[in-house]
Amino acid sequence: MAALGGHLVYIYVYSSEALSARAAKQHHMRIPIRPMRGNVLDARLRVLAGSEEAKSVFADPKIVEDAEAAAAQVSRVLGLDGCEVLSQLTNRSDRRFVWLKRRVSPEEAQAIHNLGLAGIALVNEGVRVYPNRTLAAHIIGCVGIDEQGLEGIERLFDERLRGREGEAYVLADRRRRPIWAESGHFVSAEDGQHLVLTLDATIQAIVEEALAETVTRFRAVSGSAIVMEPSTGAILAMANVPTYDPNRYHEFPAEARRNRAVTDTFPPGSSGKPFIAAAALEAGVVKFGEVIYCEDGYWAAAKLHDASHRYGNLTFEEGVQKSSNIMMGKLGLRLGNERLYDTLVRFGFGRKTGVWLPGENGGVVFSLPRWTRLSTTRVAFGQEFTATPLQLVTAFAAIANGGKLVRPKILRGVLDNRGQVAADLSEPEVVGRAIQAKTARQMIDRVLVGVVEQGTGKACRIPGYRIFGKTGTAQKVDPETGAISHTRYMASFLAGAPADNPRVVVVVIVDEPDKSIGYYGGTVAAPAAKRILEQVLPYLGIQPTEAVAESREAHLVNERVSD
Repeated sequence: MAALGGHLVYIYVYSSEALSARAAKQHHMRIPIRPMRGNVLDARLRVLAGSEEAKSVFADPKIVEDAEAAAAQVSRVLGLDGCEVLSQLTNRSDRRFVWLKRRVSPEEAQAIHNLGLAGIALVNEGVRVYPNRTLAAHIIGCVGIDEQGLEGIERLFDERLRGREGEAYVLADRRRRPIWAESGHFVSAEDGQHLVLTLDATIQAIVEEALAETVTRFRAVSGSAIVMEPSTGAILAMANVPTYDPNRYHEFPAEARRNRAVTDTFPPGSSGKPFIAAAALEAGVVKFGEVIYCEDGYWAAAKLHDASHRYGNLTFEEGVQKSSNIMMGKLGLRLGNERLYDTLVRFGFGRKTGVWLPGENGGVVFSLPRWTRLSTTRVAFGQEFTATPLQLVTAFAAIANGGKLVRPKILRGVLDNRGQVAADLSEPEVVGRAIQAKTARQMIDRVLVGVVEQGTGKACRIPGYRIFGKTGTAQKVDPETGAISHTRYMASFLAGAPADNPRVVVVVIVDEPDKSIGYYGGTVAAPAAKRILEQVLPYLGIQPTEAVAESREAHLVNERVSD
């Protein structure tokens, strides 16, 4: 009796705290309450990424009574390997929670419930769903099995989207089934916030279709295209080919998931000429109508030639419209290295734009001490510096926006989990002035409109609209020899509309089109830009100009008379 009494004293005095904790663990259980991940919406609040509830099966190995029998039944219902399930239940007996199968079907969930096995239970989880499949995949990104952001917006804003997990502390029976929740031990989950993008799903679909068709038609390696609102920097669409389905991201290679529009750089070639031409005009080293001798196609002093034509005398405007490398090289000499370098910097080249997308590349603009004697003429027509498609269209937007350089924007705002505005990010952010408003206006009206109407960009003409633009055809560096390739090209086209009051600018980049089919920017990229603009402009409510509309009607009348 004395020994028993002493043991009881030991239990109550020295072991009561440990035993009470052990009993609490046996009688109580913590149930995590998972929040719903916030939605990703387009500018018109259409769902681009959302979440649905699904059941998952877990086990508490300490409560499972007959591990072999339980493993056999569970594996049969869930279609799992019985040995692996048994290993989960026995080799992890020191753990109180192990996953058996995530995101099961409703039929599987009901079957597990009907088994009524001690220590085997169901829990609700969120499943990320991308209802439009590949649409805007590179922008939205994807999530992993635990709904952690892996790519794109999902990764960059993972903390906002994820929300905060809650928990309930409940009394459980011997089968670990909740009986009731303990008062004072309940923390509700906080669902994630919703992101509203600047993207328009309709415009995004238009751009993706046009780009995919172009890459296929010209048997290109890849392609990128962006549509931007120049006054605000809002990205209305951003597409890449190849692409992927974020619902099944693990089935696609990393190469397909890369957002080339912000990660890949290339020498702009002739697409970079408008920026140097505008700088030359503003610096007063050239005037409209000034005639410049283009050396009949080859300038020996600079070892420079024009790609497809042998030009003699060209006016400044004609030199840009016909994309003369020689004329641009001579403008480069007039400007000099310091003003050339300053021009590139003012248009945003050589640094990241600051767009809220992961993996952005800032491109390369060499410091002045690294420029050679040939750099002065080469930089002037788009060589010896590199840019991303996003940098290129942002710089072109500065011309369309009266010379003001605006930071590109992908996020329009944030809504809290009740749908109320948590952050309004719609205001444009001007980061600098590239050129004066007068110069920008003159470049559009007297130079860049001519590129489309009678120059290298005629394939982008659209009846009823004044389009302005610039073609580009850049030679790539051969990765094997390190020399300029004569078979690998980047075809590009920059476009804006309408010329009188630019509402959108577009860039289309096609990487390594089949040379036997076509490789010039005016042949490959300009038709794609036309297809985009002729659908986007009416969609945005931008009507054809009255004068052109009248001429079209007169043309139709003449056709009927002749018929």
